[in-house]
Amino acid sequence: MNEKTPGFVAILSSLLWDVGLSLAAYFVAHWLGASDYVALLAGSVVALARVLWVAARARKFDMFAAVMLGVFLVGLGLSFLTGSPKFLLVKESFGTGIAGLAFVVSCFVGRPLIYHAALRMQEGDPDRVADFERKWTEVPQFRRNFRIMSAAWGAGLLFDAIVRVPLVLSLSTSAAVTASTVLFVATMVLLALWNVRFVKAIQARAAQLEAQTA
Repeated sequence: MNEKTPGFVAILSSLLWDVGLSLAAYFVAHWLGASDYVALLAGSVVALARVLWVAARARKFDMFAAVMLGVFLVGLGLSFLTGSPKFLLVKESFGTGIAGLAFVVSCFVGRPLIYHAALRMQEGDPDRVADFERKWTEVPQFRRNFRIMSAAWGAGLLFDAIVRVPLVLSLSTSAAVTASTVLFVATMVLLALWNVRFVKAIQARAAQLEAQTA
């Protein structure tokens, strides 16, 4: 399994862009005098714009981007059903919950979402992309590893979704925004760290097997 393993700094940088822009939009809208509902809606729109921009920059709208866009569109659609700011925060649980289910279901239908995300990191190198596709077709352990990773991410996102609901409902809106963001960031960072360690362990075992058979 020779796919590139991103450094923790790179993962954290991407996370800050994905989450930070949405959070910044919320606080800026509040500073300009917007209501909690409008500020939260602004954050959702910015998050959606981020997904579309990343897909446009890569000139490719793959399965991973499609799922994330679907999550944001469902969230935005639900946000117009009520003017409650608490509902806007709770609907984030619908988003992460749907994403979590998508990760889990993809372990059994088609190719795991983590596979599509990892394949992105091989873009620009046709040989690596071809090797990636070949391993998926020919190496059962390769497929198993990606299913394990996708299942772990799905479980983590479902945990985030379930915990967020009582957290949001028990706090004031401003405190709920902060707590919800901290929970999401902590979940993503822990999942990213586990993923990096998991891939490195796989690479170490592969290197050990090569050394033994050399």
